[in-house]
Amino acid sequence: MHESSRLLRVANLEYALIQGLYWGSFCGIVSFASVYLQARGYSNTGLGQILAAGYILGFLIPQQLAALVDRSEKVTVYRCQWLLLILQVVLVLLLRQLPGRSLAVSLLTTLLIGVEITLNPMNTEISVDLGLRIGHINYGAARGTGSLAFAPVSVLIGHLLEMIGPQILPAVFLTGIGLQAAALLLLCLSMRKVEGDADLRRRNKSASSSFPQFYRENRRFFGVLAGVALLFFTHNLVNNYLINVVRNVHGDTSDMGLISGFTAVMEIPMMFLYDRLLRRFSCASTVCFASSMFVFKAVAIALAPSMGGLYAANVLQLVSFAMITPAMVEYVILNIDPKDSAKGQALAFGMVTLGNILSSAIGGPLYDALPVRTVLLIGAGASLAGALLCHVFTRPAVRAAVSAAC
Repeated sequence: MHESSRLLRVANLEYALIQGLYWGSFCGIVSFASVYLQARGYSNTGLGQILAAGYILGFLIPQQLAALVDRSEKVTVYRCQWLLLILQVVLVLLLRQLPGRSLAVSLLTTLLIGVEITLNPMNTEISVDLGLRIGHINYGAARGTGSLAFAPVSVLIGHLLEMIGPQILPAVFLTGIGLQAAALLLLCLSMRKVEGDADLRRRNKSASSSFPQFYRENRRFFGVLAGVALLFFTHNLVNNYLINVVRNVHGDTSDMGLISGFTAVMEIPMMFLYDRLLRRFSCASTVCFASSMFVFKAVAIALAPSMGGLYAANVLQLVSFAMITPAMVEYVILNIDPKDSAKGQALAFGMVTLGNILSSAIGGPLYDALPVRTVLLIGAGASLAGALLCHVFTRPAVRAAVSAAC
């Protein structure tokens, strides 16, 4: 008992390290991609197209990998992670050999971004696999570690860019990838003697559903996913065009940096405390509550008269984004059969990516054609539709009932 408890603590710490290093790497590769591409001579339109294409790949690739992980005994989530990390190293090394702007640079950068986004749902599936092997993994605390890491990494990269210039970014990319690989290796070494219920995992893989069958078995889940996609469309309609929102209340780029950091800090308490929240409330109720808070936050941002109003509105990040992120992971665990776990997690995170794609494609023309407040109110309407879908289709956990029936 003592040994299993120790292993569980180690696994939670090492999984939190994986999440922290992943989001630090994400900050470099995705958040600073615009700086990297502009330094190579790309226009805003060009880099926008590359980012959008990268997010599309980040939506499509996980669905295919998840199907393989669910169905194949040889294709594990860990092997997928190693393959993705090695591929990223190859892509960065190739980019270092190519000067300036070209079709090859565009394609390689798009793939690099897409692979980095793909790592996110695969990281989540690791927590599910660890749960089957050794016990409960505190995903919320691990994801909170990611939010905690993002801000200082962003500041550090900003300082490096000021001192050295954009040419430092490939080294930053490789450092982030290498640290992720080291954290994954550490976890794999710790878990190498832990088998868990191997027979259960084999049965799950052999019984994994095809996508049409998965849809038929989980129609309500797809209703929730549609709601989440609309919530994150609104979320990214603000985040992707934050400078427009800030300028609308007479702020500047300095204010944008401060409000962005403040919002990230607001995420941390809920991420760490979500497991405790589940002791008093059901997962389904937290999904519904968080979806409602997305609406209140969207309206508050749209109607904010000043930077002070924006800060007040973003306090609601604590009970919207920060709550629904771990809630959806738990919701999949409770409501999707383990044989289709990877598909469920990939689809849940795919909706976040889909919301980003839609906001990138639609947001620009909306902001060009309409006043900022009007665009934000349109986003609030979309979040209301998303919250309604979550309330209608979210259901109590079914795993316990299924187990009792068996």
